[in-house]
Amino acid sequence: MKPEDARREIKRLEDRRLHIAPEVMGGNPSAVEEDRGLERRIMELASAEREGRADELREAWRKNHPGGEA
Repeated sequence: MKPEDARREIKRLEDRRLHIAPEVMGGNPSAVEEDRGLERRIMELASAEREGRADELREAWRKNHPGGEA
């Protein structure tokens, strides 16, 4: 997934979490379960985005430092 797509999906999931927040705070079990699933997915996407960015930075460093190790 492209970084921009990941950011867009994270934003969509966060918006959904905000939408169901009153139900979650009210103790609605299905809303709490949905919120937890949304949170897990956001964390997965954020982690993948960070890893992808780290790979991009390492590659850029290698290109700018021939013969060096990152």
